[in-house]
Amino acid sequence: MIKNILTQIWNQRRTNSWLFAELVIVFVLLWFCVDVLYGLVFARIQPKGYDQEHVYKITVNSREDQFVKMQNADSISLYWWKPLFEVIKNFKQYPGIESVCTSFGTDAYSNSTTFQGYHIDGDTSNVFVSNIRYIDAEYINTFRIPMLHSIHKNLKDGDWNAINNVNPAIVSAELADSLWGTTNVLGKKFSDYYSPNLHYKVIAVSAPQKNSDYNRYEPYIMTPYPEIANKSQAIPSIYIRVKADADNNDFANSFIKTMSARIHIAPFYIFDIESMKYYKQLDDARQGVTQEVNNTILMMSFFAFNVFLGLLGTFWFRTNSRRGEIAIRMAMGSSRKQIAVHFLTEGVLLLAIAFLPAAIIAFNIWNADLTVTMHADATVLRLIMTLIITFILMAFITLIGIWIPSNKAMHILPAEALHEE
Repeated sequence: MIKNILTQIWNQRRTNSWLFAELVIVFVLLWFCVDVLYGLVFARIQPKGYDQEHVYKITVNSREDQFVKMQNADSISLYWWKPLFEVIKNFKQYPGIESVCTSFGTDAYSNSTTFQGYHIDGDTSNVFVSNIRYIDAEYINTFRIPMLHSIHKNLKDGDWNAINNVNPAIVSAELADSLWGTTNVLGKKFSDYYSPNLHYKVIAVSAPQKNSDYNRYEPYIMTPYPEIANKSQAIPSIYIRVKADADNNDFANSFIKTMSARIHIAPFYIFDIESMKYYKQLDDARQGVTQEVNNTILMMSFFAFNVFLGLLGTFWFRTNSRRGEIAIRMAMGSSRKQIAVHFLTEGVLLLAIAFLPAAIIAFNIWNADLTVTMHADATVLRLIMTLIITFILMAFITLIGIWIPSNKAMHILPAEALHEE
């Protein structure tokens, strides 16, 4: 049957040429859209290196009428950091709170980033730039950051102190690989390029880290607060992890209402509390990911609809012009199902023939590095997967576009069709 259909397609090559061209062009355009979505989905499903489920960010501000600018480090410690730690201590006592942590530097789901350059001791010719995040010991537990290698099973405050002017550091797999070419680097030392007297010792290597769902993995270092932070009147980012059974849609409102009434520690007050899901949505909108996905799906729908209309019109015309052929087939004993399979196979074979030049064009676009690689690399696997997905989508559209007119043609009466002929 396939041989006969191929012969029929060849004999009707003139009438098939415009449909063939449409299939090739739309296939390439649809493939490009699928490729963009594939990159986004691939980046989205990669582990972020932390767990933000049931995590909230608390925004604490200082009252202007109670704010006093301080220059002396002892005064800042006594009248700024001590009251602030008292506020954080109160957060820990709220029912349902599992852990509380603070941090400065690069934040998750935020355009607030801090970078620094690092090098292996004695080798300043190879400097690697990395995101830096200053954290307290509880940060690892709050965000449940998985470790590839670690000296300490559970990080405690005592493990998070400098020893002999060497600061403990947790480096991501990317930074470890950049500095030493491996992730098995526990106990290795390295230095800050811009502050040569600032040295670090690796106490753990974390899983790969990225700042948001659709970003690539980036080098990260997590280290204790620098001395300068304790000498400034700054407010760190404050995060809380809520127990799963205590987390609900009303948790944020209940928390801010209860804690605002309970906390009267000058000069601080609770300004806001939002879940990390909220910050994820803001980050997606800021990066244009939501709009990018919507636009891509809209274009895909437009191309698919064009193919559907083209196939529907073509095969509607064909079935009407081939009523006599269908009647003869039915008179010769062909069932309606066999006739439908014949038309559907013809459409799929047309698509398969169009797939070859379309795949060559897609390959050249991929080889010329013209695909969107912001979220994921343009690998051979990505090319193959997107071509397969596109073919399946096109086949589905083709079958629907052919089924409607062919289904109508199957219900004609052979005698009536032959009489018309």
